[in-house]
Amino acid sequence: MKIGIVTDNTCNLKPGDIEKLGVNIVSLYVNRSGKYTRAIDLDLDSYYNELGSVAELPTTSQPSPQDFMEAFGRALQNFDVLVVPLISGKLSGTFVSASIASRDFDMPIHVIDTLLTENGLGMLVKNLSKMIANGSDTDALVKYATDFHKKIRTIFSVDDLNYLYKGGRIGKAKALMGNLLKMKPVLQLEDGELKPVENIRGNKKLLQSMVDHTLKGKDPADLKKVEIVYIKRNEDAEELKRILLERVPNIEVEISLIEPVIGTHLGPEGIGIISEWA
Repeated sequence: MKIGIVTDNTCNLKPGDIEKLGVNIVSLYVNRSGKYTRAIDLDLDSYYNELGSVAELPTTSQPSPQDFMEAFGRALQNFDVLVVPLISGKLSGTFVSASIASRDFDMPIHVIDTLLTENGLGMLVKNLSKMIANGSDTDALVKYATDFHKKIRTIFSVDDLNYLYKGGRIGKAKALMGNLLKMKPVLQLEDGELKPVENIRGNKKLLQSMVDHTLKGKDPADLKKVEIVYIKRNEDAEELKRILLERVPNIEVEISLIEPVIGTHLGPEGIGIISEWA
């Protein structure tokens, strides 16, 4: 029995990894003044430059059930069973669209709300692919994907709170007050939704705080890998890497751009740390 993986683009996997793993990607959409574009078709540099200057903030939307039906149909030409780990249902309706689409197929399709997004979802997809290669059965894969969020800690921050406000993630008063006081939030993805954990004034303190929250209550020996994601803050990303390696030497740290769906809500200077733990 051949088992395949279908996921969504917020996993932020590189094109080379997608091809190597044989994963099928279903894209969410970005809506710019009524024009819908698949997130995977956007040029990130151009889009983030645009995001910093537009009068009307773009919105994002889930794939349609039809998008998933097409992806499932393609995948089932090569596989007997599909495991479908997706962005948290508290952040997107993607899980609902995939669940609706799965009902049109007789073959087993296991749609999973991972309570994750970004590179945490990508880490899960990579691990599932290894498990399939090592002969894991469907039940083991589904259980692993369902519980994997417990092994991931996702910390974000933003430069301008207005993007989170306009995207419906925080209230207007909180955004206004935070910007007036020049406070930068530290946000954590917890139980599938972004929650504020601290407000910091000053970029140097912010970066230290992000690392503190990444490591808080954890044994550094259990840290398996870290992926830093950013928009227009490559120097801060490198500084986060330096601080992390100072605190936990020899750990694997990768740096990449934030994919455009989450990037739309964080704004053009978002930054994050996603860590995987034993």
